[in-house]
Amino acid sequence: MTDPRIDKLAQVMVHYSLDIRPGQKFLISSTPLAEELVYPVYRLAIDAGAQVHTDIRLSLEQEIFMKHANDEQLDFISPIEAMVTKDFEALLSIWADSNTKRLSGIDPTRITRHRRARADLSKIYHERAA
Repeated sequence: MTDPRIDKLAQVMVHYSLDIRPGQKFLISSTPLAEELVYPVYRLAIDAGAQVHTDIRLSLEQEIFMKHANDEQLDFISPIEAMVTKDFEALLSIWADSNTKRLSGIDPTRITRHRRARADLSKIYHERAA
């Protein structure tokens, strides 16, 4: 049995905050820790007629990438991420992490390099979010 407060929050997100409509391309981005909220959001968005895609990130994914990626990988822009950033009408990111300090041991120049490579996408994202 799900918590009715979570169902209510999902309804507010889908129908009020995001105003999901039929045919909209909608991305739900989160971690497995938030699956209790992701499932009702996903169901309500499907019921609303959206084209829903999920991006569920593993807990150590970013840390492993930052530690082991070579320069070419740090500079690479995923065509999938670029398409989502440019073409999707709605995005919901549910930040749920068990260790918010996970990247504190990573050389800051690696993180900066990866962020610089993504600067154009970040700009598009922020313009569309505004």
